[in-house]
Amino acid sequence: MDNQTPTATDVLGLPPKKVAPWDTKYAQPAETIQTPSVSAPLTEDIKNPFTDTQNKAASFAYRQLKAIEETDALIAGGYNPSTDIFNYIASGLPDIFEGLVTSSEYKQWQRAVTDLSTAQLRPETGAVINDSEIVWIDETMWDKIWDEPPERKKKREARYRAYMGNKVVAGKAYDRLVKEMEAGDQEKIQNDSLSALTNMYNKGQLNEEQEAKYLELQKLQKLGEQ
Repeated sequence: MDNQTPTATDVLGLPPKKVAPWDTKYAQPAETIQTPSVSAPLTEDIKNPFTDTQNKAASFAYRQLKAIEETDALIAGGYNPSTDIFNYIASGLPDIFEGLVTSSEYKQWQRAVTDLSTAQLRPETGAVINDSEIVWIDETMWDKIWDEPPERKKKREARYRAYMGNKVVAGKAYDRLVKEMEAGDQEKIQNDSLSALTNMYNKGQLNEEQEAKYLELQKLQKLGEQ
């Protein structure tokens, strides 16, 4: 039998020119349409890579921390909610009279109570907070009239655990939020200070040395804004 030189058709597996259309030996796979897909990392918000749950937990934890700091400062300043009988009784008056009668320390304390409590109950109960839940957190986390020091200490620890719980859920989102908030606070302090100096400059209340430093500060600020 003569050896025949293979053709390109043989090497590539192409069907002969006269192949019958029903010959399945040379059937080709159906053409498929590839749909391009975007990978998950490309669809993330680069500026805020955290989940909605983490972002909310970070916000709740930060509010709770500030509430704890405020109540700790009040206690360090001598305020004792467990013996504040006058304000406790006055709180039962109509709102218009309560605001006139109660002390500033009592109002600060109650504002901190509201901030920490709602920040704790919101992720646990959703949008609606029931009265029974408010009573529960009030009894377990906040000082009541005639509470002894050991009981007050336990409630303070409960407040801190609530804060830490939200902080853990938030993860790195909490660190990011704190950094942003502190940067905002620092900027506000700087702006307030500059505004006060500007007011003194306009009124001629700065001496020659202070005026020179103020004008130099103004130049530096303008350079920073460019």
